[in-house]
Amino acid sequence: MNIDQQNGTLKVTGLRELNSANALAFRSALARDLSRELQAIEIDLSQTHAVDGVGLGALVALYESAKEHRKQDAFAIRLANPTPPVQQMIELARLHHLFEVTQPGQQSS
Repeated sequence: MNIDQQNGTLKVTGLRELNSANALAFRSALARDLSRELQAIEIDLSQTHAVDGVGLGALVALYESAKEHRKQDAFAIRLANPTPPVQQMIELARLHHLFEVTQPGQQSS
């Protein structure tokens, strides 16, 4: 997993799985990088082949941490380019109502 911050966006790439084995490390790494200058987190899921319930929980916990950290400021968490099985898990958990989910070719705002 790679994490880069530029122009107010924290970008996560190279995430192969988000599950009970790495969810805590994922959440901790991103929570550590939350700052006042941060306007968005974009998690590229194009290489993610598996997400389990603990991984989904880590996404929700990240959302809650970011919301608490940012208070009333505008903030977005984007789940970009999810693979079909990951997209299915996001929809089954109804997280597509909580996060911006973008597909290839869609512009992220």
